[in-house]
Amino acid sequence: MTETDRRPDDAEDATGERAFAPTLLATVAWYLLPVVLYAAWVFSFGGDRCGAEVCGRFGQLVRGLSGALPWAFPSLALSLLIAVLLRLPAVGWRAGATGTAAAILGAGLTTAILRSVGYDIG
Repeated sequence: MTETDRRPDDAEDATGERAFAPTLLATVAWYLLPVVLYAAWVFSFGGDRCGAEVCGRFGQLVRGLSGALPWAFPSLALSLLIAVLLRLPAVGWRAGATGTAAAILGAGLTTAILRSVGYDIG
């Protein structure tokens, strides 16, 4: 493949290895988007109650996000690992497709693993 045939997504970093940053950023974006949407929903439509106590909208946001952390962190970590593994071959997946696939696979595998050991979020 000549330099003129190369696509921008086939970029290499300074060490000659494949650039993984676009893929990892696409994967992280799939996790940040729901957080942003949830925060917008809480501040637009959320109430001032968190269960039985009054906590305000910021408290509701923090409570909701902290409740999701036991699922979100392992899911994100597994998704980032899958993104790197999917991106390793020299041909094939582009950054956006790899990030999307990794986020879906990581979240699904995390759900399967946590459910199989008996962990339930609610």
